[in-house]
Amino acid sequence: MTTTVGEDMELVVRMSRYMIEHKLPYKVEFIPDPLCWTEAPESKQILGRQRNRWTRGTIETLWAHRKMLFNPKFGVLGLLSFPYWFFFEFLAPIIEFLGIIWLFVAAALGIVNWPFFVVVSLFIYCFVFMINMFAILAEEKTYYQYKEYTDIIKLVGSALLEPLIYHPFLVWSAMKGHYDYWRGNNSWGEMTRKGMKTT
Repeated sequence: MTTTVGEDMELVVRMSRYMIEHKLPYKVEFIPDPLCWTEAPESKQILGRQRNRWTRGTIETLWAHRKMLFNPKFGVLGLLSFPYWFFFEFLAPIIEFLGIIWLFVAAALGIVNWPFFVVVSLFIYCFVFMINMFAILAEEKTYYQYKEYTDIIKLVGSALLEPLIYHPFLVWSAMKGHYDYWRGNNSWGEMTRKGMKTT
């Protein structure tokens, strides 16, 4: 599909769909070792545009291949991967955003059980932090890319801040992506690159 802004995702889904519909053997493999490098966004604005575009690309791909959703004909792709994209990539930002709005409305109406809210929020925060720490531990036990203690300290600090700063920013960027999709915006937006430095 030449009109999508998430062409890489859509291309993989399209190829997989083609192979399944034509009963051709295939497999998609994940290679953890990088074979090439890509330049990550260096500013909040560029990161926001990237996540906005990813959201629009996800919606376009889900819609273009909607017949695969919960379709047992497509095996794991239709029964696991597509539902995951639908619930956690498409719906989750909407649910989170509406939940935050409802929190403010409920607080204004005086119907929030604040002790319960604080306990649940702390539980969620600790749970997310634990998952982040497990990710850091898994990386250190396998590929050991970060050999300086200062790098580990930065990663732990990022894990502490991620639920409070990074994740809300991603939700906001995804909501802007939803809004831009429904208003027909299919542009990439300015993606300034600084180039990668060699050491």
